[in-house]
Amino acid sequence: MYRDIATTLYKRGEASMDGYQMPGWAWAIFALNTIVFVPLFLVVTYTFQHVYPTLAIVEDPSPPAYDPVSLNEDGQSIAEDGFPTSDAAAVSEAPVITSSLRSTHRAVYAIAGWRSLFRGYASYLFLSLVMTLFAGIFIAVGVPSLIVAPLVAVVAAQPYAAWTHIVISAPSSKHFWQRLPPFKRAFKATAAPILLHTLAAELSTFLPRGLAFLLKMNIWNPEDPNTLPQYNKDDAWKGLLVLLSALAVQILLVIPTQVVLTRVQASFLPEEDDTIVPFDRSFGGKVEPAIVGGKGYVNMLDAWKSFSRASWVRLVKLYVKIFFIIVALSVVWVAVLIPEYILIANNSRKVGEP
Repeated sequence: MYRDIATTLYKRGEASMDGYQMPGWAWAIFALNTIVFVPLFLVVTYTFQHVYPTLAIVEDPSPPAYDPVSLNEDGQSIAEDGFPTSDAAAVSEAPVITSSLRSTHRAVYAIAGWRSLFRGYASYLFLSLVMTLFAGIFIAVGVPSLIVAPLVAVVAAQPYAAWTHIVISAPSSKHFWQRLPPFKRAFKATAAPILLHTLAAELSTFLPRGLAFLLKMNIWNPEDPNTLPQYNKDDAWKGLLVLLSALAVQILLVIPTQVVLTRVQASFLPEEDDTIVPFDRSFGGKVEPAIVGGKGYVNMLDAWKSFSRASWVRLVKLYVKIFFIIVALSVVWVAVLIPEYILIANNSRKVGEP
């Protein structure tokens, strides 16, 4: 919401500046905003929203045996920073890496500094490109818009699984396209959970908007971005209901389906790839390796049942913290943007004036 308002203010500013010349130092302000806020929003929207939750979903607080892999360039292992090395100790004493946002950040940053915050980003961009490309193709041939999103997500099952594998595993010398799992396996394992998660994500968008429409709430219209909605006294409680409905859909549908999908994807991580968090590859003996005739991946029900209540609490807390960080950053951005807009407008002059 805050970013929508800020964008609208910026576009209004552009419109109101027609026929006016901005001061030369205005471009320096724009450049400074880009340098400061773009990296922050990138870290929050990618690292915090995608990487950290994925690690929290995969981490098993009580794996059968976990020997922390070496993450530092000098070969020093995590165990030398206070983590146990023996199998018995790993089960009973190893701290949960994703128990807090700080410990998760510390563990990821220790791998390769700030670059680790964007681990898997090349694969993420490739995944986004693939989905955009197929979405354009399906829309062009007349596929109904309601089924474009789930259809695109299923088609992109292979690069989606590769992204998850890259995020949860130790750094590799392979390029991301060399880590694509076999399409047949990725499709068979993840088609159903991808469909469920995509449906939940679509509902998380349409249900709150539908409720706002039924309540006749004045909301920002993306088709008319230059017009700010006129709020009235009833919008406060209406907005609260819409917010609660959005949170309910996220907690009851989106997050659970994301958990199932991510854990299914992680279940067929190649054996040669070590994970950066404790992870039970066998899911309590439910996964039979393909080499001995098994499917080589966990089914949706076992992926759900193997995620403990403590892990649910840990994950929801992480999402709550991330939500407040996003809100705080958006508020700071608007608080900086509005005074800058006023300052630039007050120091602009009509074209042709001395």
